[in-house]
Amino acid sequence: MATAPVTVPPGTAPTRERLVRTALRLFAERGYGGVSNREIVAACGCTKGAIYWYFESKEDLFRAVLSETLADFQMRLADGIGSSATWQEKLGRLFALFVEVLEAGEDPHRDLLLLMLQRTPRGPGQADLGPATQQRLVHWISEILSEGDASPQTRDLVALIHAAGLGVLVQSAAGPSTARPVLSGLYRLIGGGTLELPPPPATPAPV
Repeated sequence: MATAPVTVPPGTAPTRERLVRTALRLFAERGYGGVSNREIVAACGCTKGAIYWYFESKEDLFRAVLSETLADFQMRLADGIGSSATWQEKLGRLFALFVEVLEAGEDPHRDLLLLMLQRTPRGPGQADLGPATQQRLVHWISEILSEGDASPQTRDLVALIHAAGLGVLVQSAAGPSTARPVLSGLYRLIGGGTLELPPPPATPAPV
């Protein structure tokens, strides 16, 4: 299974990387219009002019956040599937990776998926992010299910998988993720068997 991205702690990573990671988290939480450049540099412990050293504007930063994080996520998905031989293995690893992402509060790819749901005034290119990403994933799942011995009935379940994935994502934005039980049940329903998942994250001890 692909290794989860490491959180970028303030002061330990290159400034540009900290800016992109911090901006992604804030954009996912508040939307493009709800975050100022001043808030971004303050949250990552940078000087006021740091953004303009690497980016021409807030818009330029936002475009970089989207394109770089999406490219990294797509590479993570490809690595997660790896050398799986059957459609069951490929789909199982894909489902497991989504569970891993949505259950990890500090995962930048979780922030990317939540940013797709933003309905507040959107940043440049954001309106196309959700539909384009969803279409790409639906096409990818369709290709997986069209391989080997996947039945026509199984391929017809692509729409159900898509709907379940969107439902899990919307719920994750509002509270604890339901990805684990929902995707495990869906995987059994389509004939994949028992979904192999990473251990659930530890529950923080009460203070």
